[in-house]
Amino acid sequence: MTLQVDEFFGTVGARLSRRRILGGAAGLSAGLLAACAPGQGGGGEGAPAAGGKVVELRAHARAGAEKDGYQKSIDAFNQQFSGKYKAVYEGLGADYYTPLETNLAGGTAGDIHYAHTSNMKYQEYAVKSVALALDPYISKDKNFKLDAWPARAQEAMKAVDSKVFGLPIRGQVAWLFLYWNRDMLNKNGIPEPTPDWTLDTMLQHARRLAQPGNSEFAPVGYSWGGFEQAVANVRRFGGEFFEPGNGAGKKCVMDSAQSVQAIKWFYDNIKAGLFAPRTWGATDFAQGKMAFYFGRLAGERGTVANAVQNQFEWTFDVVPKGPTGRRGGFLSVDMSQVNTGTKDKDAAWELLKWMTNRDSGVNLALQPEGSLTPGFRKDVYCDDRLLNDPRFPKSAMKANCDNIEQPDGYSFPHNFRLTQPGAIQAVLNKYLNDIADQKQEPTPAIMKQMTGEIQQILDQPRL
Repeated sequence: MTLQVDEFFGTVGARLSRRRILGGAAGLSAGLLAACAPGQGGGGEGAPAAGGKVVELRAHARAGAEKDGYQKSIDAFNQQFSGKYKAVYEGLGADYYTPLETNLAGGTAGDIHYAHTSNMKYQEYAVKSVALALDPYISKDKNFKLDAWPARAQEAMKAVDSKVFGLPIRGQVAWLFLYWNRDMLNKNGIPEPTPDWTLDTMLQHARRLAQPGNSEFAPVGYSWGGFEQAVANVRRFGGEFFEPGNGAGKKCVMDSAQSVQAIKWFYDNIKAGLFAPRTWGATDFAQGKMAFYFGRLAGERGTVANAVQNQFEWTFDVVPKGPTGRRGGFLSVDMSQVNTGTKDKDAAWELLKWMTNRDSGVNLALQPEGSLTPGFRKDVYCDDRLLNDPRFPKSAMKANCDNIEQPDGYSFPHNFRLTQPGAIQAVLNKYLNDIADQKQEPTPAIMKQMTGEIQQILDQPRL
């Protein structure tokens, strides 16, 4: 009988524990003795599997965002390990987690799967025994180097009980970039932004572009509504969403003076007609309805390029500095995990390493469409293949390269209650969307009320 998703997550721990006891130990020791391919962190030079049997593997990621780069990496894996492993990429639809969890519930999911830290799926799958703890593999695999990733990414990997339940397949300091229409600025005699700009500088020039009474144009588009966008936006003003600011947050501080100032800054500029409706995005930018597209992702440059085509010249760079000199941002590290239900954990580990290696990280950044966020590795972000991507100005790609060193870290609720019904995101939807839609002013009293509701969720036990 196929279990429903909720039933599955309630029973999977017990079912998988017995499976580990019966079969885990023998498979673990066998896989960890395998030699790794030079420079790739893979298995033994394509040697055939025991008895000549090819191990078949399945990998899940999003059908649109990872499609081309992921397939290219899968093809390279199969070529490297021909006669030993045969992997297939099974992209899941736009609503990625619904089909993934349906497959997990039915026991039909693949060997490795994509999981975000920003929406807590990485943590949720760890605590519910969906994802395999990788520490035994990491400690015994002499060809694997955890320090290929920055220390901040390693901290994100260990967000659950200080254990590693996945490896970063992508990552960025998110919501940290400013796109602009070069033609529009030049036509209006406005200088192009530089990293020395402040938020006040951006507003000064936005006022020159304002068109009172024209509902089809707003000088500035922006990011809004989600938890990580809220973290980035208040950080621009020296605030934080939680205390502590990085890592597992236990106290909501969205009622601080800095956080209130940040949210009111957006409210006031929306009211003044300088900021666009919160729903405007890359398509509106491409239609010339905005001059600046503020607080965005470097990884969406492909989406912007495909939307704009050849209609005008554009570029991007790091966002202007806030009043405290801080730019803001949110460390978003997407992971790939080994499904505890895989029939061959050792082979799945080899595939996981391959999909998170240098070349695989570059492949994602060079896709023709979808997300172009690279693998969050030191040797990927400033790879010459990215810096010289002919589709984008070199100055923009240098700004993308510098993103790996941006200081803002990963913040999350300590009890992992973020996206479930009745969790923190639902509270943000209720308050922040009304604020952006000018239905509610972010007074200190309103911000305190929102903070109190979030704190009630934080005070609940961990998932």
